[in-house]
Amino acid sequence: MTLLVIGAGGFVGSAFRRDPRPAEVYTSRKGDAANTVRFDPLVDNLADIRGVSRISHALLLYAQREPDECIKDPIGTAFVNVHSPCRLIDQCVDMGVVPVFASSELVFDGSDGLYTELAHPSPILEYGRQKLVVEEYLLDRAPRGLILRFPKTIGVRRGDRSLLSTWLDRLEAGDQVFDCALDQHFSLEFVDDVPEIVRQVTYAGVSGVLHLGDGRRHSRPDLLVQLGDRLADHGLRAPIVRQILLTDLDLPERRPLDVSLDNSKLEEIFGPRDAIFATAIECALLDRRGDRDS
Repeated sequence: MTLLVIGAGGFVGSAFRRDPRPAEVYTSRKGDAANTVRFDPLVDNLADIRGVSRISHALLLYAQREPDECIKDPIGTAFVNVHSPCRLIDQCVDMGVVPVFASSELVFDGSDGLYTELAHPSPILEYGRQKLVVEEYLLDRAPRGLILRFPKTIGVRRGDRSLLSTWLDRLEAGDQVFDCALDQHFSLEFVDDVPEIVRQVTYAGVSGVLHLGDGRRHSRPDLLVQLGDRLADHGLRAPIVRQILLTDLDLPERRPLDVSLDNSKLEEIFGPRDAIFATAIECALLDRRGDRDS
């Protein structure tokens, strides 16, 4: 079995290239990311990828992920987020390749939280509606296909724009006061864990819908306090948390308030995963201390 990662130049895709497997194929839109071949999922065909004949699974990672961009340009972003992946799902089916679609917690409206895979999606964001269209299309067209619903995914590398590293980048730049929404909750995934999870569940033949993450409800203030405690343990300056309400912000669309995901199905395979944030903090501190020491 061999995995094709479409969108390996992005945040999550880069984790596969940091932990590569010789037989896997990684693509980026321009082919300029290290260890990738050029493939534009908006116009190119899977059959044109060199070595595609040995591919068993195709992971569709690319997307326009900014909710504000999706509501501002629903037609243009739907071409990226809906038309293109549906086209590639058709090609996967025709070629006997199992499609694996990277979906989102934002297919839920946020009224409950700790959603299971059996919960009924009801997105309130345009981005979530686009993701749900592809989910439904895949389930109809590819019974062996897999939908991976990602929670908020964090990394530790400078400039990756994820939650944890953005906080650390700001602290290193001298920022100390952080506005954090008290009324929003979500689960977490660590980007460096994603490749191994994807490899194991795809090669084990898991199909349908699978929730990733730690299966917990987090808020930004709670996470920032936890980060501050660990920084203080290392003799570093802790951030000051200023709590706000997400519902008070002037946003183009109303945001879902609790999109945390139940991960019981995933834990049947990998065991407990409730220490993701603590692990990521330690990895970040080791990584950045190594940069400073060097």
